[in-house]
Amino acid sequence: MEKKKLLYEVSYIRPIVIFLLVVSHSFTKIHKGAGDVTQDYDLAIGYLWLVRLIKGFRIETIALVAGYVFAYQSIDLGKKYEFWPFVKKKFVRLIIPMLFFGCIYYFFFFFKPASFSIFDFVNKLLSGCGHLWFLPMLFWCFIAIWLVDHYHLSSKWLLLILAVFSIAPSLNLPIGFNRLPHFLFFVYAGFFLWEHHDVVMSRANGKWIVLAWVAYVLLVVIKSTLVPSYKVADTALSKVLLFGLNNVMHLITSCCGIMALYLTVVHFTSREGFTPPQWVINASNNCYGVYVFHQFILVWLYFYTPLVAVCPSLLVPLVGFVVAFSSSLLLTKLTLKTRFGRFLIG
Repeated sequence: MEKKKLLYEVSYIRPIVIFLLVVSHSFTKIHKGAGDVTQDYDLAIGYLWLVRLIKGFRIETIALVAGYVFAYQSIDLGKKYEFWPFVKKKFVRLIIPMLFFGCIYYFFFFFKPASFSIFDFVNKLLSGCGHLWFLPMLFWCFIAIWLVDHYHLSSKWLLLILAVFSIAPSLNLPIGFNRLPHFLFFVYAGFFLWEHHDVVMSRANGKWIVLAWVAYVLLVVIKSTLVPSYKVADTALSKVLLFGLNNVMHLITSCCGIMALYLTVVHFTSREGFTPPQWVINASNNCYGVYVFHQFILVWLYFYTPLVAVCPSLLVPLVGFVVAFSSSLLLTKLTLKTRFGRFLIG
């Protein structure tokens, strides 16, 4: 039987996570590089817990899906690339859109003629302006995962080693290296998950799904309430230990949230004869564009329109979400109608 070319679970997970990403960015303070939205809407208790529950796994899930799809294409479909053709493919897919949209983002939201610095411009551009930081980081993750696949380095020990590196403090490095240790773990975890997906999918039943979601919610509550209230002595060692505890909790919480979502979707999509409707496939295909455009719209709304001043503070994130999500989806569809647009985000 011919192998299917589409991972049905990914067709659902991608749009779910991008949807949650837009929700999260709409309901929290948006930074454009100078100041932030000073309204206190993100402190409303309902909004606060909504964001806490979403932030536990959303961006890490995108990284995991990247490794998951890479493993599927390499292992099951036999799509093997030589190193430099692979680098070129990912450069076109990730770095060129980052540079193009990063230039627009910089001159819209950062540029000030009186204080313009070519060094600052190049540094921000290569590191990913605003939310585009994810693209250069993901580029380096793909290079690393190609090496893992090409040299057959995958193992439980590598997963453990990367987990340890993921909780280390990030360094202030350019071109995507600062967050690389944290997200490389999740990209490789996706690769590792596909290698063992038959075992994991056998656990995609009601009992494990409920257990995963309950564990995730409990971990979010503990991470959000008990850990921040934990008092330590004012010593360097105590602060390092508390920092490590926070990072370990974040890692465990993210993994639990990702697995809860993954098991839920797999349980739904692995039914006999199941195929996703076309609107789900279309939604998955629009994810890249919605990710790119949504924060442009949110920053414009929150900083360059009177929305924050004239709208009741509790309605600001709701309005921001509706406008950002619908507008970014429309911009994506319009962009994909052009040849250059399909080159960038197709």
